[in-house]
Amino acid sequence: MRMKKMIAPILLIAWMGLIFYMSSQQGGESSGLSNKIVSKLFSLFPFLGDPNDKEAEIFLTFSLIVRKTAHFTEYLILAVLAFFFISSYYVNVGAYLFSWAFATIYAITDEIHQGFVAGRVSAALDVCVDSAGALFGVYLCYLVMRMRRKQKRDRAGGNTDEL
Repeated sequence: MRMKKMIAPILLIAWMGLIFYMSSQQGGESSGLSNKIVSKLFSLFPFLGDPNDKEAEIFLTFSLIVRKTAHFTEYLILAVLAFFFISSYYVNVGAYLFSWAFATIYAITDEIHQGFVAGRVSAALDVCVDSAGALFGVYLCYLVMRMRRKQKRDRAGGNTDEL
């Protein structure tokens, strides 16, 4: 438990720093990264279209999906890391709610930050996607904690589900 208390805040702060760094990239850099990923997908699956036609509707659609999936995933991870930190002290409903709220508030501040970066805009939709990712991350934490409690009960011989 002592190691968890030392590692958890480091991981959380490092992830927040990575999100801040990614949000600090100017619009061209950020979309360039998304376009590279989509071009790679198109190269792997040629039936999707020309990987060099960055103006094609399907390319733009895939680019949007990649960007929103990245938002969802980065805040899913942030919420999990927040829960990992909080659960090193206590686990109850408040830990789940706080983890989600923490990630959602960070998403809001991140979008405000992006509004000051050249070529980037603040988008309420991104906060919604981020918040949904955080909620899913908290739900995954809940499922893991539930499984762990069940395993502990089963090992202790306290399984009453069979009655």
